[in-house]
Amino acid sequence: MRISGKQLFWMILTMQLGMTLLLTINPAIQTAKQDAWLSTVCATGIGVFIAFVCSRLSQLYPGQTLIDFCKSLFGRYIGYLVIFVYFILWYSVLAIILRQYSEFIAATILPRTPIIVSILGMLLVAVYVTFSGIEVIARCCEILGPITLLGIAIPLLLSLKNIHVSNLLPIYVDAGAMTILKGALPTSTFLGDCILLLVVMGFIAKPKTGMKPALLGVAAAGLLTSVSTFLIVSVFGYRSASGQTYPYFNLIRYISYFNFFQNLDSFVIAIWIISVFTKVSLYFFVCTYGTAQCFGLQKWRRMIWFVAPMVVLLALIPRDFMDSSVFFPQKIAIPYMFPLQMLSLPLLMWGIAKWKHK
Repeated sequence: MRISGKQLFWMILTMQLGMTLLLTINPAIQTAKQDAWLSTVCATGIGVFIAFVCSRLSQLYPGQTLIDFCKSLFGRYIGYLVIFVYFILWYSVLAIILRQYSEFIAATILPRTPIIVSILGMLLVAVYVTFSGIEVIARCCEILGPITLLGIAIPLLLSLKNIHVSNLLPIYVDAGAMTILKGALPTSTFLGDCILLLVVMGFIAKPKTGMKPALLGVAAAGLLTSVSTFLIVSVFGYRSASGQTYPYFNLIRYISYFNFFQNLDSFVIAIWIISVFTKVSLYFFVCTYGTAQCFGLQKWRRMIWFVAPMVVLLALIPRDFMDSSVFFPQKIAIPYMFPLQMLSLPLLMWGIAKWKHK
């Protein structure tokens, strides 16, 4: 299974764009207020740095995944412990993505549909493409990625006429550096999903060319999130936007030209579902392939029938929207997963790998 650098770019961009836009802008506005767009700019820099570390580490072990080189870095027992730590992240995040997706669908377009139906529908599609291999996921992203990018960028351009610059003032003075950095944590955690590169980079046909598209994919997703935050604050003001669960969704609903060109929210939902599909498929592939590698199974597709039921059970653990979209990000992902699995461990592995290669 081999993918190109161009396919990697569209995979990273499509995976990160949708849920980052939908779920991280509100927490950033609540923390940094009118300077939330500066927080998302800082988060973009952090996400690009994580992608850089993961790419450089993977390039030191071309053709290998995290499961392969982790044991050579730390030894057998500590290596398996580090792998287990990453499995906790991948399985839990995959379950939370499915739950957040089902909660959003229930809140917007299918309020009477049981949550389990939405979870199973998305998971079955992910199972199908995962069974076909990562090449199929990459080709889907190569086709759907430009559609997703246009579907996000065009509504943002249409929102420019509603800008009120006074809603952005004063800049920096009220918040300060520490508050802006604190507001960057939710977006940084979502952009930190690029740690999947530790597995995905093992399938790049030309490993030396994989870093640039990975960095560009994270940067593009972060910058579009920053532009969206800028527009949301300038259109609604931070007081109104901070009380909206999905401010980007409301920004699109606000677009109206001549009372004819409007109601674009249904189109944006379709674009967002494409992004969720990519993210779920990539996480599901990493969980399946990584678990099979860990147990030494050559026929890794058989592990699908273990991973899928496990993920469904985990997705049903959160009781409601507050557990999946508020408690998990604020109490688990930001204080534990972001500093440990997304920052500290990749930096540690990169340092050890460079020392061993010298």
